[in-house]
Amino acid sequence: MKITSIISFPHFISDNGSLCVYESDKQVPFKICRVFTVSSMKGDSRGNHAHKKCDQLMVCLSGQIKVTCDNGSNITTQLLKSGENGLFVPSGIWAKQDYLTDQAVLMVLCDRNFEENDYIRDFNEFKKFVSSQASI
Repeated sequence: MKITSIISFPHFISDNGSLCVYESDKQVPFKICRVFTVSSMKGDSRGNHAHKKCDQLMVCLSGQIKVTCDNGSNITTQLLKSGENGLFVPSGIWAKQDYLTDQAVLMVLCDRNFEENDYIRDFNEFKKFVSSQASI
């Protein structure tokens, strides 16, 4: 059964700012193929899908975002609010992001390029997919 996990990143603070490091195959548990950001307003929900093959690492760069994940057996919730920590979401997990503050920004690191056919956008289809994977 696949599960999500929190990953901490090296964070360096100096008098004139701070620096967080996200390196492939070090803090990030895969080779980064794609990076994108999503910003939204307080009260908005995004995501609401799963991936068949793509692993993702979600990092809140600004504001606060609640991420709810369902692996077909368990539902977990994580609050992301700092670039120092990220949520690793392996393929086969349904994820929903609720934006808790205005202009919250989510950065997503992916191990695959965009592939529309990798997305599962219907929750009933997701449940069938999870069931088929469990029998493998």
